[in-house]
Amino acid sequence: MLDVSFDVDTVRVLLHILAVCVWVGGQIVVGALVPAVRRTHPEALPSIAKAFGRIAWPFFGLAVFTGIWNMVSLPSTTASWNALLGIKMLLVALSGFGAWLHQSTDKASIRGASAGLALLASLAALVMGVMLSG
Repeated sequence: MLDVSFDVDTVRVLLHILAVCVWVGGQIVVGALVPAVRRTHPEALPSIAKAFGRIAWPFFGLAVFTGIWNMVSLPSTTASWNALLGIKMLLVALSGFGAWLHQSTDKASIRGASAGLALLASLAALVMGVMLSG
């Protein structure tokens, strides 16, 4: 029987979901805005990117922290669940690496590819997170 309570587990999961929403959703929103800003105010792009980074990176850190907190709070799991968790962790790392590379390079081709990597890895990790939640 399921019951409703507000406890430390609720806070942990809430913080994790909030952090993932900001990280993944932010990538989608900024990615959608870039073409319009590039056409109308290209000089604003560096400021927008820095402002997004000031928000996104702390939430990425919060997602990683709460993800680890989630893992240590779990009861026993199956081998297949653990394998999927390992793949999700790899995707989270790829997402962070792609975002870091995107902001660290001046080459347009690398920026585009790394932004795509960051977003696709984030979305795949999100799907796996939903699968792992049961």
